[in-house]
Amino acid sequence: MSFLQNYLSNAWQPKSGAVATLFDPVTGQPIATAGGPAEGLAEGFAFARTQGTTALQAMTYGQRASLLGDILKVLQANRDAYYDIALANSGTTKADSAVDIEGAAFTLGYYAKLGATLGDARILTDGSAAILSKDQLFQSQHILCPIRGIALFINAFNFPAWGLWEKAAPALLSGVPVVIKPATVTAWLTHRMVADVIAAGILPAGALSIVCGSSAGLLDALQPFDVLSFTGSADTAALIRAHPAVARHSVRANIEADSLNSAILGMDGAPGTPVFDLYVNELVREMTTKSGQRCTAIRRAMVP
Repeated sequence: MSFLQNYLSNAWQPKSGAVATLFDPVTGQPIATAGGPAEGLAEGFAFARTQGTTALQAMTYGQRASLLGDILKVLQANRDAYYDIALANSGTTKADSAVDIEGAAFTLGYYAKLGATLGDARILTDGSAAILSKDQLFQSQHILCPIRGIALFINAFNFPAWGLWEKAAPALLSGVPVVIKPATVTAWLTHRMVADVIAAGILPAGALSIVCGSSAGLLDALQPFDVLSFTGSADTAALIRAHPAVARHSVRANIEADSLNSAILGMDGAPGTPVFDLYVNELVREMTTKSGQRCTAIRRAMVP
């Protein structure tokens, strides 16, 4: 049975605290364990801010895009193992797992191609210069540049692969080191992907870290210029927004919580029409794909 180690300060960390157990949702058998409150969080975050930020931001957008392309190759080479882990840890069929695993690969490939178009730039201009004087000697120009902190991503249970890379890809492309906190119950797939990328030696030290077990202390380690992204319940999101470290340091908090979607059929959508067929097909697809555990799932159907 695997132990999902944390990876901080460019090193795999030993077991710490009480152990959480991951189970096969079909058989109920234990399949992996994760640790309790992580040790060395402050040091790990500081390492990422100094070593990871410096190394990533010394590169151009094009160079960082190339890193994403190399990560994609690693994921493609280990695709079969990821499907096996998804079945064991999430109980998902191959079709459902593909939404997660292939979605992650597509996202990485997209950002790799997008970043390649930015070439040798290290900063980007935001629009044209604003002329502030008649003689045009006084001008201003907004620029886009990487933040000087880290990106902490607290992810949901339903997309251990896609949830990881849809957030990590744009952050790494932007020169921002990443700390991943997957939902512990399905953390095995996230952990394996991170471990494969680390073993391949693609990213500079401090660019990618992971905490698989308890989230205790994660928010305490945040500093000004860090960014936090959370996917989960609205109740937990409220706690995150009110956390002293988030408020005190003005940490940017991006929240995706409790998506509730509806689908409305128009008055002319009678049975037998293309609109009606499309409506029914979408309802069924959204209710059945990953057992409806998606942020896009339709929760209410409104039919006249």
